[in-house]
Amino acid sequence: MKFEFYRHASQDEPRLLAALSLYAASFPEHEQRLFCDLAAALSDPAFFSESIWQGETLLGLLFYWKYGAGNCYVEHFAVNPALRGRSIGSGILSSFCARHPLSVLEIDPLADEVSVRRKGFYERLGFCLNPYEHQHPPYRVGNAPHPLLVMSWPRVLKQTEYSEFTEFLSHRVMRYSLGNTGKTAEK
Repeated sequence: MKFEFYRHASQDEPRLLAALSLYAASFPEHEQRLFCDLAAALSDPAFFSESIWQGETLLGLLFYWKYGAGNCYVEHFAVNPALRGRSIGSGILSSFCARHPLSVLEIDPLADEVSVRRKGFYERLGFCLNPYEHQHPPYRVGNAPHPLLVMSWPRVLKQTEYSEFTEFLSHRVMRYSLGNTGKTAEK
C-alpha cells in the first residue's frame, strides 16, 4: 500500500485539523496536549506532527520528536479506526522505523486485553519491552504523572539511553504542556 507522510507546519492546515479529530478519538484526555500547546510545539524543529494519507483518505497520525544522534520518540500514533486490521499501522511504523536507527514509544501497562494486544502488535514489528519503571509527566494542569511501559526499536535501551530519553521527555517534549505553550526554561 502506498501512502504519504504529510508534516504539518501550521495549526490552520485542513490536514492537521483532520488528524486532530483522530487524535481526540484515539487517546484519553489525560494523554492529549491542549491545542495551544500542540500549536506551539509545531514551531519546534525537533517535533514532527504528521498525518498519513492515501489520496484524500486519512490513514493515521504520527507525532514524534527527534533527539540525540538520530533517535526518535513516538509520542502519539493512531490509525483511522475504519481502516484497522488491514496492516496499515504495520506499514506506517515499518516505513518510519526504516528511516530512524532507534525509536522509543510508550504503551499502557498490561492491564487488559487491549493493552496486551497493543504490546504484541509492537513486538511483531521488532519493538522490545524495556525493564525501566517509567512515569509520563502530565500534559494538563490537575493531572498526575501516569505509569507507562517503554518499548524501543530495534533493541532494548541501555540505561544511558533511557536516561537521555527521560531527560529529553521531561525538558523538551513536556515544555509544550500544562497550557504554558513552550515557555518553560530551555535545557
